[in-house]
Amino acid sequence: MLLAALSAGLLFDPMGFLRMALAASVMHEAGHILVYTLCTRSLPRLAPSLGGISLRMDKLLTRRQEAAVICAGPLVNFLAAAGMFLSAWHKASYGLYFFAAVHLCMGLYNCLPFGVLDGARLLALLVPARGLPVLERLQRAGLGVFLMLTGLVALLAPLPFEARCAAALAPCYLLLQQAGRRRT
Repeated sequence: MLLAALSAGLLFDPMGFLRMALAASVMHEAGHILVYTLCTRSLPRLAPSLGGISLRMDKLLTRRQEAAVICAGPLVNFLAAAGMFLSAWHKASYGLYFFAAVHLCMGLYNCLPFGVLDGARLLALLVPARGLPVLERLQRAGLGVFLMLTGLVALLAPLPFEARCAAALAPCYLLLQQAGRRRT
């Protein structure tokens, strides 16, 4: 089903935003893989999940190493966005600006403290064990607010249809990941 949706998206993506998002996703995950490999001297296992492919880190990491692995993905997106913005600034290119914006948005999105996103994983790593139940309740409440706001943007914002669809897809991904997490 995911493959069919991806194929349809690529067919009806004249501006190339889906291709840019896929490339930014690959670079994001490559950042996690690189730092994990540097820390453990082994590659993580890839496992299919409801939201795509997830990395299974089989080796134990120190808290500092785990924080480095978590931060590596968004950091790659932010560095790529900065490099592309600088490059586009010297040589005007709308495609490069859009690709930089996709990287920036992906890095920011992954820093949100919800579900399986990097921000939530980092926050759970930083909060003491006794505070985790409170953190989980706050995250569920925050996710509810985020879902309502993005739903309103998707329905009411004076944006092009594609942008409203993207606003609707972001929370759908989080819901899929949450559903997959509850099953396991």
